[in-house]
Amino acid sequence: MDLVVLSEVRWGYFRTRKQFLLSRFPERWRVFFAQPPALGGSDPWRPRREGRVTIFTVPFLKPGTTSALYNALTSGRAGRAVFEWIAERWLGAVLARLGVEPRPVLLASNIYCPGALARRPHRMTFYDFNDSPFQFAGTPPWAREYWMRTIAHVDALFVVSEHYRRELEGEIARPLVLLGNGVELEHFATPRPVPPDLERLPRPRIGYLGALSHFLDFETLEVLRGARRGGTLVLIGPGLPDTAAAVGALAAREGVAILGPRPYAEVPAYMQGLDLGVIPFRAQDKFVKGINPNKVYQYLASGVPVISTPILDLTPRPPHLQFAADPTALEAAVRVALDASPDREACRALARPYDWGMLAERMVGEIERRVALAP
Repeated sequence: MDLVVLSEVRWGYFRTRKQFLLSRFPERWRVFFAQPPALGGSDPWRPRREGRVTIFTVPFLKPGTTSALYNALTSGRAGRAVFEWIAERWLGAVLARLGVEPRPVLLASNIYCPGALARRPHRMTFYDFNDSPFQFAGTPPWAREYWMRTIAHVDALFVVSEHYRRELEGEIARPLVLLGNGVELEHFATPRPVPPDLERLPRPRIGYLGALSHFLDFETLEVLRGARRGGTLVLIGPGLPDTAAAVGALAAREGVAILGPRPYAEVPAYMQGLDLGVIPFRAQDKFVKGINPNKVYQYLASGVPVISTPILDLTPRPPHLQFAADPTALEAAVRVALDASPDREACRALARPYDWGMLAERMVGEIERRVALAP
C-alpha cells in the first residue's frame, strides 16, 4: 500500500513527529514524502531514499518567504493559482516516475496544496494536525481560505493534543483521532557521558533544549535564573532572528550559558547532564496551549525531571513532571524538583508509554482500519 505525504516542512529540517512516525511504518507500506522547497537551500529535486521513505521536493505554494518577488507574485489569487497548477503537475509527474499506485492514501499537513487533495485520485485523505497552520510568523491573511479548502477534502484528522482536538471538534465535522507526541525511548534512555562544555558548568543545571523561538517567555527564564541556587540556566538550540536580541541580553547575565544547537545524536547526552529540564514557554499564548512538545518525553526518557507549561494530555507527577503557568507556581515547582532525590527510573517510566514505535502502530492501524471500511 502506498502513502503519499504532502508536508509543510522539509524532511531534514528538524526531526519532527512526522519523521518519527513515518519512518516506522511497516514494510507493507511504501511512503512518499513530498516536501516544499527551501527557496535557496539544498533541496532533493531528484527523489532520494531514507530507509523506506522516498523524499522529494515539489514547488508547493509557500507563504512568507525571503524572496520579495515570490511574495509579490503570490499575494494575489491569480498568482497563487499559477504556482498551485505547477506544483500539482510536478507532483503528478514525480509520482508517475516513482511508480506510485493509481489510488494511494494521502496524508497532508500542508494547507497550501488543496488542489492536489481535490484532484489527485486516492483511497482516503488524512490530515496530520501537528501544529496550528496559523501560529507561524508570516502567515498570510489568505491562509484561512486554504485551510477551509484543505479540510473540505479530508476524511479524518490525526491531532497532536487534546487542546486542539477540542478546538477542532467545534470547527469541523470530521473524525478526530488523538495521536500525541512521543520519544525514541532507547535513544534517550541509554546512559551517555556528560559533554565537557556542559560538565564544566556549575550545578544544579536547569536546561532548555529546543529552538530559541518566539514561544519562549523571557520573564520565565529570568525566574529560572533566579531560582538556580548558584547553578546554571542552560539554553541549547538554534537561535532565530526574532529572539536574537532577548537571547543576547539573557546571555550577558550571571549564571546563564547559551550553548547553541546540537545534533540530534548528541541531544540525549546534554539532557542527561541536566538536573532539571524546562519548557519555558508563554503559558497564555493560544498556540502554546495547544502544543504537546516531544521534548517533555525526551527529558523524562533521559531520566530528568520536567517543569512545563500545562499540557492537557498529561497528568502532573511531582517531582518528576510538574506544570507551572505563572512565576509563583514556577518557583514552587523548581523548589520541589531540586529538593527531591533524583530518580531517573521513575522519570523514564512516565515516558515509556509514548515510545514512537507504539504511536506509529496506532497511526497505521487507524489508517488501515478506515481504508478497509471505505467504499
